[in-house]
Amino acid sequence: MPSVRLVRFAKLTTLIVGVWSTFYAVLVVGWQITIFFRDGSWQALPLSLVFNRSEYQREVYSTASIDKISGSLATNFIDLLLQMPTIVPLVLAAALLAAFYSWLSSVEKRLTKM
Repeated sequence: MPSVRLVRFAKLTTLIVGVWSTFYAVLVVGWQITIFFRDGSWQALPLSLVFNRSEYQREVYSTASIDKISGSLATNFIDLLLQMPTIVPLVLAAALLAAFYSWLSSVEKRLTKM
């Protein structure tokens, strides 16, 4: 049986991480708005941009024989994940943390009633 102190610590930690994730989501949206005002079109910032240190580029260069190269299933899956918009994992994390915080609140109420 978890103690009330442990549940309260978990709640506080979840709250801090949830606020932090929401703050980063707001920063990403602000970054997108800045790009919108600079370029005139709304660009979904891919997750690969976070891991890449080069500047934001609109052009994608590939060789003429790119269709002949077939990658493995794992490589294709990783490429698919890296093309996901950055805001998606941030919003998903914030939603899951909010649900976890709600569950921890109900556990804390049950433990304090005992």
